[in-house]
Amino acid sequence: MKRILMLFIVVSLACSCKSAKDKSSTASTNEPSIEKKLQQTWVLENLNGKLVTEKDFSTLPKIVMNSSAFSGSTGCNAIKGNLLSKGEQQIQFLNLTSETKKCDAKKEVEFLQLLRTNSGYSIKDNKLFLSNQFGLTMSFKKG
Repeated sequence: MKRILMLFIVVSLACSCKSAKDKSSTASTNEPSIEKKLQQTWVLENLNGKLVTEKDFSTLPKIVMNSSAFSGSTGCNAIKGNLLSKGEQQIQFLNLTSETKKCDAKKEVEFLQLLRTNSGYSIKDNKLFLSNQFGLTMSFKKG
């Protein structure tokens, strides 16, 4: 009887370990990746309704997106982080990190804050439009 009980316990443990392993492997593949049309380089054109110039940034900020992460520049400091697709035309920039070089980019803080609060996007005529709960925040052209 003890042998049968031990065999039952071993089989139960083996099955539960396999089940947990299967769940963890499917969880990572079910993470929604961002749409292919977003996965490219975008250069900032407009910030909070105003056309950006090199007076605002030493060089224009850019974002390079792949299926689940992004990198780029604020015009002075390098940035990177993760992307989360929350459904159709919904995207968030998560875990955003930035270098801390002292720059003469007057709009850098505003640019970073708007990226952190971004929740939606649209693409029209090769331009990317980002928005938050208050409306349109930025637009980019293909880089």
